[in-house]
Amino acid sequence: MWGRRWCFLAAWACVAAAAAGCDRPSSSNRGARTAFAARPEVLEFGPAALGSAKTVKLKLANEGRATLRVEGATVSVPNVEVLPFEPFTLSAGGEHEVEVRFSPDVEGAVQGVVEIFTDAESDGKGSQVAFSGQGVKAWVEVKSQALEFGNVQLDTVEIRNLVLHNPTKVASPVRLEVVGADADLFSSSVSHKDVMLEAGQDWAIPFAFKPTRLGTAMAEVRVAVCEGCAPAVVALTGMGIASQLEISPVRVDFGRVAVGATAEERIMVRNQGTEPMSYTGANLIANGNGTFRVVSAQVPPNNTLKPGESAEVRVAFSPLAQGQVPEGRVEIQVRAANSTAPGPKVAMVGAGGSSCIAVQPRLVNFGEVAEGMSATRQVEVINRCREQVLLSDLNLNTTRGGFFTLAQAPASQPLEPGSSTLVGITFTPRSGAGEAVGQLAVTTRLGTAVATDGVALSGVGKVFPPCQYALSPQALDFGQVPVGAEVVLGVSLRNTGSSACYLASMQLATGTDEVFTSSRVENRVLQPGQHATMLVRFKPEAEASYGGLAETWVNHPTYGHPTVVVQGKGVQGCFAVQPTHLAFGLTKLTCEPRTRELVAYNNCVGPVTVHGMTVERVSQEFQVTDAPAFPLTLAAGAQFRVTAKYDPVDEGVDLAALRFDLGQGSLYTASLVGEASENTDKTDTFLQESGAKVDVLFVIDNSGSMMEEQQSLGANFAAFMSSALESDVDYHIGVTTTGLDPSSGGWSQCPGGAEGGENGRLFPVNGSAPRVITPLTANAASVFAHNTQVGVCHWNEQGLDGAYRALSEPLMHSVDDPRTPQASDGNGGFLRSDARLALIFVSDEEDFSSQPVSFYETYFKSLKDNDSSKLSVSAIVGPRDLSSCATASSSGSRYIQLAEATGGVVESICTPNWASSLKKLSDSTFGPKRSFPLSDVPADPAAITVRVNGVEVASQWRYDAATNSVLFDMGAAPPPGAFVEVNYPLGC
Repeated sequence: MWGRRWCFLAAWACVAAAAAGCDRPSSSNRGARTAFAARPEVLEFGPAALGSAKTVKLKLANEGRATLRVEGATVSVPNVEVLPFEPFTLSAGGEHEVEVRFSPDVEGAVQGVVEIFTDAESDGKGSQVAFSGQGVKAWVEVKSQALEFGNVQLDTVEIRNLVLHNPTKVASPVRLEVVGADADLFSSSVSHKDVMLEAGQDWAIPFAFKPTRLGTAMAEVRVAVCEGCAPAVVALTGMGIASQLEISPVRVDFGRVAVGATAEERIMVRNQGTEPMSYTGANLIANGNGTFRVVSAQVPPNNTLKPGESAEVRVAFSPLAQGQVPEGRVEIQVRAANSTAPGPKVAMVGAGGSSCIAVQPRLVNFGEVAEGMSATRQVEVINRCREQVLLSDLNLNTTRGGFFTLAQAPASQPLEPGSSTLVGITFTPRSGAGEAVGQLAVTTRLGTAVATDGVALSGVGKVFPPCQYALSPQALDFGQVPVGAEVVLGVSLRNTGSSACYLASMQLATGTDEVFTSSRVENRVLQPGQHATMLVRFKPEAEASYGGLAETWVNHPTYGHPTVVVQGKGVQGCFAVQPTHLAFGLTKLTCEPRTRELVAYNNCVGPVTVHGMTVERVSQEFQVTDAPAFPLTLAAGAQFRVTAKYDPVDEGVDLAALRFDLGQGSLYTASLVGEASENTDKTDTFLQESGAKVDVLFVIDNSGSMMEEQQSLGANFAAFMSSALESDVDYHIGVTTTGLDPSSGGWSQCPGGAEGGENGRLFPVNGSAPRVITPLTANAASVFAHNTQVGVCHWNEQGLDGAYRALSEPLMHSVDDPRTPQASDGNGGFLRSDARLALIFVSDEEDFSSQPVSFYETYFKSLKDNDSSKLSVSAIVGPRDLSSCATASSSGSRYIQLAEATGGVVESICTPNWASSLKKLSDSTFGPKRSFPLSDVPADPAAITVRVNGVEVASQWRYDAATNSVLFDMGAAPPPGAFVEVNYPLGC
């Protein structure tokens, strides 16, 4: 307890010197000391929604030489708590984290301190940590803490609902974002969209999980719940499984293999279940530019893998050229009996090269170098082998025009796996020789194997007049910076003359304290008015003064080596500015200025006077506003804010230093850094698919009013198939109905064996006609006409549910529906993982399925990995305006909503020309891909340009903002195999 009491006494004693930090009693006459410290110095919770909790970590450290014990902690205000922990001991240099939780229950600011109880002799580093937070009223409450999808078989889909609630009396905006390592496996129809949640509304949002790889999948949904708040995070977890199979490994990495050589690896397949499985070997489905192959696939007798048995697949990699090849994939043809589920897929990766050593870059271009001077660049040699290698020789060869020399001796050097080394190369031009060409040969040795990699070298010698320049600042002074914080300032050299300057380099000189770091500025030519800037970072490790030297070389006979003194001081004072380094990032000159805030805090136990604040800058790109009048006395725990604006006027890096003067030589520094560039364009490229596969599912209303429409549909099969035949499409066509339960009987009976209750099964359930029509189906037109005559016995139209059940387990991959007495009534084999999916609903009645439309949109999109080009939903239904369709019982608004969300075709069930309507559906279903999603949002859609095979296309396409895609008109899509380029300006 004495240590804690001394903290209070010492803190009160240092009020007058608060700005410079508390002086400590001398330790020269003591033994081993303890030194307790807590990080961060200030806990910033920021905004937190009422009823929620935000937790941050506080690191407790012993920076002394003797052990100390932490007994407990307390907090000065309610709504903030230190989560319970057992007392613990910190040895010298030890650290331990505790958690502090903020749970506001009223709106407004919350400030206070956390006090840590220790037996340490205080050295002024503080057993108190200030904190601040803001309670705000939530727009949205997240009712779901996590979504657990459990074990899900590969290439199948599981749905869970995320529940949100709007507690306010007004409509509230909602935006959800799925992020994380496995975000590609989770999806929702509303993610990454701005939607409104009505006042008081509860909303169950369906999320889908479709595993495409084995093992645990983890991601999270981030939900914006209030302005300024950290988003609410809902964990998404699931497990991709291959039934009762074990596949090992699920990813084969061949590493680096010499060109012309072959490496082999094995994949083991084990049946861990209790039932035999069908196993017919393995085949490649992606071949990495022809470099992978299946060497052998051991097939058991009768193609049956019995319980407990295993089989071996051997795969090989034979690179044809140096470098990484596209990923290969092999599908293992193993599945449960009566299942058509795709087999597990194993990825294969590898790179071709002379060795597993990488040398970067492969070309070093020194550009223009002043005669009489030199330039040095670096080449990195990386050991990507699994063993230590020896960098045995470095050999430079100059072909013409100058001298290429090594910046270090070419001595042998071992390289551990995963490590690298830098090789410096210096270019000195020969007088009057002009262009220089050379090569660096890097030889490595692994065991008895020797490999050599080459780096091409080039440069140009040129005569420059003496450089006229200005170097600023004259001294780079970081002032006082809290220990552990970072401030970034810069040294700039500007060409002030009327001719070009040659800059050899800018760097920190040898001997500079290691707390200063920078990235070396390599040789370049500065045109009149241009400048080069070296950013220097200062991150003090302890309370001390540090120094160094920044140096540069320019072409000048007497002033060619200007230098700048670098200095800074690490402090532990109780005045702080956050952030100490404010980075504005890259700003386009055409965009609006960016603004950020800085906050100055008084964490001392007494008042602190800030005598002034100044901005040091070379130009006017940075402006600081909203500052209070100075001098300003801040009470203990008080703070003030200032606003920094970055408004660049030309390209390049801009810097400024914000200085806070606390008197008596105490000057705290914060840094401002931004970078500006001209507007840039982006180009997305696409290759139009050819030889397309398309799976088409018709969902036909089998209610009493649909007889004529079914006949018209069946009679116009040729019109529907027109585009498929033109494009040579590999199609699967199936039919199911809007009926889920068998009809109770009445005036009409339905054919097909299910009495109108197909429940997602393909028609006819009894197999009286082929249930899947393919290009090989004999008399396909008559089969289609037969399959569309589903009967008129039902009364409850549930088409969306019918499609969902047709494309989900247990029907999707099973040849037989285990729930029914009929044989072979599953849908296995209809849906193909590599085919586009087209759903076509035909009904004169509204859909009465059980789930909201968003559920079905999410599910169907996730079946195709949320690739909008792989899914289309179309509808021939009752139109919204029934005055034009007297025979429709009601509008098919739910079908229309789903069709419009996927870019499908909507036609009236009262169409006077079924052939014309089905031709439109044919173009949409079987025609070339029309939609090309962009990777970024264009700043100006009117500035988008589109090229097909190098020729600009000025019309017959439009930008669709809802999907951020370029959408070609019907009939105007690029032909199969076409190369499509979309160029557009990036936004701010």
